[in-house]
Amino acid sequence: MPTATLIQASKQALTRTTRTAAWSTFHSLSHLPVTGSKHLYARNTVLLAGKALSCSSAVNPLRQYTTSSLTVYNEKSNVNLAPAMVATATQDDMNEVRVSEIKDAKLIFNQAFKNVQDVYGRENMRFPKEIIWLMGAPGSGKGTHTPAILKARGITNPPISMSSLLSTPECKELMNKGLMISDGKVVENLLHALLDCEPEVGVLVDGFPRSEVQVECLKLFHERMHELRREFKHTPLKDFFPRPTFRICVLYVDEEISVSRQLMRGRLVKEHNIQVRQSGKGEIKEERVTDNDALLIRARYQIFKDHYSCLLKLSKIFPFHLINAVGSIDSVMRIILKEFEYQSSLELEHDTYESISHIPLATKIGIHARQDLIRRLEHYCETEPEMFSKAVRFIDQEVTPMIVRHAISGQALVRSQNPILSDSAVVEIVLSILSERGYAVTMDDRVHETPKRVDPETWEIILERTHVYALNVRFPQHHIQPLEQKF
Repeated sequence: MPTATLIQASKQALTRTTRTAAWSTFHSLSHLPVTGSKHLYARNTVLLAGKALSCSSAVNPLRQYTTSSLTVYNEKSNVNLAPAMVATATQDDMNEVRVSEIKDAKLIFNQAFKNVQDVYGRENMRFPKEIIWLMGAPGSGKGTHTPAILKARGITNPPISMSSLLSTPECKELMNKGLMISDGKVVENLLHALLDCEPEVGVLVDGFPRSEVQVECLKLFHERMHELRREFKHTPLKDFFPRPTFRICVLYVDEEISVSRQLMRGRLVKEHNIQVRQSGKGEIKEERVTDNDALLIRARYQIFKDHYSCLLKLSKIFPFHLINAVGSIDSVMRIILKEFEYQSSLELEHDTYESISHIPLATKIGIHARQDLIRRLEHYCETEPEMFSKAVRFIDQEVTPMIVRHAISGQALVRSQNPILSDSAVVEIVLSILSERGYAVTMDDRVHETPKRVDPETWEIILERTHVYALNVRFPQHHIQPLEQKF
């Protein structure tokens, strides 16, 4: 078949409006031998038509379609491969494409960054310090749980949705022509959106990265932010280029839950729109085609699975939060809040963190407190029995009576001038015994100075110092029911 005829037929395959017609064109062309760049272009267009056939009604050349029933043509030997060889051949092709994409990622990112830098100027390339890159399976609840993530991190910038960034008239025109939006255009739009944010409070990006090239661009973007920081570190602008903090968050649900959630969402939207049309009150919601067709939903999930391996590579570089989003909204929200707790090692500068990292964390200091408490009491009882007895007598004589007196309030303040409390070992025993008994105790040593006499020679006032030890003892409060409520 002549090249021109082949190209014309392949273009017609992309414009067919019914699945049956497109299939007939696809099967009639996909097996033909191809040589030369024009033939290769035509064959690729035909294959693109085959991928488009996953749509339910209208043909969408952007929709991926995969099947194991199609034969794969081997251009070198002019032999059709058996179905058993399809997986191996396809995997080899994908590996070759992946290598070339990684090589091109640097060129793509550098050009996109240069385009944006030409608009703003290098000194104004001030990006948010913290960026959360949110991805997830279809129906995993990214939109539902985004507010919880923003709250956990104290982010007030509105989230950046890649689907919104790619809905500009220019991008829509490309999609209407059946053309893919290039990774360079995606990265460039993203950089513009990041520069529009308040850089001090961080931002969440929903839907990036989605491909091998975009994953590599994300790594390059992180390196570029470090490069800017080094460049402006010793200038008056250094505060505008902090150390970047990237977090990768992936919400995961299995395929069946993804399908059921999206179909349910589609039904609810339809019911809502019916009520709005009948009552004339409310606003019509958008009815997504992908929320009403199980085949399309599964195709979307397959795309997520295909790209998931790319995301896993980021787990070796950045903090990676894989969140099981199968449970209820509240349970998933609790998991998110736990995952995004403050982590000083990720957010502080290296020198700052190294200076304070030896101080124990509040969340960790009490992990072995009970075991340490028992060990201290056993040690003092065996090695210092006399000191231990003094501490017990002090509690019996001065602390317990005050606790009993304030039993209802749940708090007792014990002041004492007993000299045994000047011994730190006795104080440790007293606090340990009370803690073992279930009381929460804090102690304060206050020094009171009282004028006693005046030195006749120097007229200096001689002061007498006395120590007043205050123990604040807290315990569960006892609630008493008012008498009138009993009748």
